[in-house]
Amino acid sequence: MFGTSRLGPLWELNVRPNRPWMDLVLPFYSLVMVLVHYQPQVLVPVLDDALTQGILWWALWVIIGALGGLLALSALFLAFALCYSPLYLVGHAGRILDPQAWLDRREVRFYVGCFVILCALLTLAFFHPEAALVSFTLLAGFSQVFWRLLV
Repeated sequence: MFGTSRLGPLWELNVRPNRPWMDLVLPFYSLVMVLVHYQPQVLVPVLDDALTQGILWWALWVIIGALGGLLALSALFLAFALCYSPLYLVGHAGRILDPQAWLDRREVRFYVGCFVILCALLTLAFFHPEAALVSFTLLAGFSQVFWRLLV
């Protein structure tokens, strides 16, 4: 965590932590959560099993709670990015439309993508609210993959 660099013995903040398990576990958890919502009878054999009555039962709830917290945190970041995208695009419209102004193309692409997703979710929510909620849940689970695609 602490190391020596050319700046001295400071914590290197410019290094992104490597969490490849999040790219697999969180999308899988969001898919399972949606599937269990629509097919709750799948849980009946698991709940009746003798192994799930003791300490294994509590361990399962701890894992479900931890992954639920990670999914909720991911959903908060997703909601913030989606709701902030119109404000960003309106606030920086002069720089975006000016061909002489310096502009970070990746940042603009990210917020345009977020704005398109926001418009799609709002349209879907208007016509079919439950499908919009399911889509948002899946987007929250797959958000790290989408962030890399947008940037």
